Amino acid sequence: MIGTAILAGVTAGAAACSSSPPQATTPPGALSPGTAQFTIDGRDAGTTHAVRCSPAGFLTTISTGDDTSGISAMVSNEDELTAESVSFRDVGGFTGSYNAGLGEPAATVSMTGRTYDISGTARGFRTDNASFSTQSRFTVKVAC
Repeated sequence: MIGTAILAGVTAGAAACSSSPPQATTPPGALSPGTAQFTIDGRDAGTTHAVRCSPAGFLTTISTGDDTSGISAMVSNEDELTAESVSFRDVGGFTGSYNAGLGEPAATVSMTGRTYDISGTARGFRTDNASFSTQSRFTVKVAC
């Protein structure tokens, strides 16, 4: 009787130890770490899994993609989340930049978990019509 009780306890303990840990869930509105999504003028401009985030003091530098296509952004959390700059390299056919304080309306930044959501207007050009300057609305979601 005692042997049966011990065997049942050991079996239950082994089953509890062998179960897999619960899967981490991504909160609604967030992306999986290392993912970035872009929209330019309301159109899907792609997704990448080449994401690098480098915090330094109150600034976080975010880089996505590669030398031919991607973004570079600087986000400050000194007082509140603000986008200092966002530069686009042929993202959805758009190349240009947003820089805080240079006349464009301020970009907005929010965070869900570890996902930054940056929206604003950038000045630049379209690769299919590089002779003409244009302004484009953008949204960048990137999870560090």
